[in-house]
Amino acid sequence: MSNQYDLVIVGGGYSGLMAAKTAGELGLKTVLIEMKHDISKANRVDCQTLLPMAEGEGYLEEIVNLDPKTGVIKFVKNDVSFKSGSPYRNVYGLELDSIDGQTLKFGDPNVQRKLGDKGRICVALDKSKVLASLLEQAKAAGAEVITGTVVTGVSKTDEGVKLTTNKGKEFSATFAIAADGANSKMVQQLGLNKDRGYYSSMTVLGYYAEDLKLPDPEVIYYAVARYEDAGVITAIGPRPYDNKNVVVFICVDCRVDLLKFKEYFTKETKLSKWFEGAKMELVNSSCGNMWATLEKPYKDNVLLVGDTCWCQESENFGALLSGALASRAVKEAIKNNNPTEEGIKSYLEWWDNSFYKNPKYQRDQLMGNYLLGTILNNEEISFLFSKLNTTLPASIHPYTLFADLGEEIGKVAGEIQEKMPSVLAGLGRLQQESPAEILKDAAAAGFPNR
Repeated sequence: MSNQYDLVIVGGGYSGLMAAKTAGELGLKTVLIEMKHDISKANRVDCQTLLPMAEGEGYLEEIVNLDPKTGVIKFVKNDVSFKSGSPYRNVYGLELDSIDGQTLKFGDPNVQRKLGDKGRICVALDKSKVLASLLEQAKAAGAEVITGTVVTGVSKTDEGVKLTTNKGKEFSATFAIAADGANSKMVQQLGLNKDRGYYSSMTVLGYYAEDLKLPDPEVIYYAVARYEDAGVITAIGPRPYDNKNVVVFICVDCRVDLLKFKEYFTKETKLSKWFEGAKMELVNSSCGNMWATLEKPYKDNVLLVGDTCWCQESENFGALLSGALASRAVKEAIKNNNPTEEGIKSYLEWWDNSFYKNPKYQRDQLMGNYLLGTILNNEEISFLFSKLNTTLPASIHPYTLFADLGEEIGKVAGEIQEKMPSVLAGLGRLQQESPAEILKDAAAAGFPNR
């Protein structure tokens, strides 16, 4: 016998928990199924949460507010809110670095800091605490939560959708929400990966660090490098605790030994001085597929949210917002007795208007961040940063940020062409070739799991 629900949610990360909380509050009979035994344990190697909050920026056509007294975070335009349950720390700037110490700054943290909360580009939260808080809110709203269980099958029915699990149980519902991340089994089972663009299998190592000697403790640092003919990003951000940071090593080529790179980066580069005397604790590691964005986040009464449909591009911001809006759309469809694609059109319209068909967003643009070390060598990266001798607008907006960078490169393109033409030739590949073409060798070594 199957269990009948209005909504089954698969995945207990940010998008799934936010969907469960929202669905419960709307009165939907809801169950969330998660393969982990402990939802509050952050086993993703990002280790923490960054939510963009720069004044005047509207990532996904939204503005985020944080009430410092209650810890409530609100997406203002869509009237979506939740209690974070976490301490927070303001972040006042972003910096790109080459491994020999050339820098490119997005915002002057000393100037931004004087503006207080209005000068922050984002806040850093403790991801485990936010997950625990969202889980508590989802349960309080009436959502049932089942852990330690894997969804092994999904199929369309006359009434909606049916899901089976590794424990032999069946769950029937009017709708389901796939919130099981970039390596989504739901998306694979729905057949949506068969014709989907596949870039590569990304590997990541995440560490908690104490007592780093960073230039500024309230700035995010992205060190860009080439290592073993592959681009590697080292991301360092503040945790919401004194003298504590998260350090994440990311590579889009799974053949690269990131443990070896970590030793090289922290001991042999000009940035190694940041790590002298610091304590490093490995939190986790992962390997996940980098997919092209899906045109439509829906199939056969299953709504897709977060990284299931726009791998890595939604970030924490989009995961939270998409989960809430998907549940709202399900409520509308059931209320109107229209359990069809037409019934959940509010979610699909938000998807198109705020992202997929919005001219401000170039899909897959974030891949450029990962590709810089693939198209340029370390000498070229250093030269490029040295010529961009300016402070760009303070931002962590993943789309406008790179537009600002491109504009500045255009201003010095003549000098770059004269002194090191290989830099412009490399950057030109981003315009002339797709990420899949640039990463075809890395992709061949990966495991697309279509």
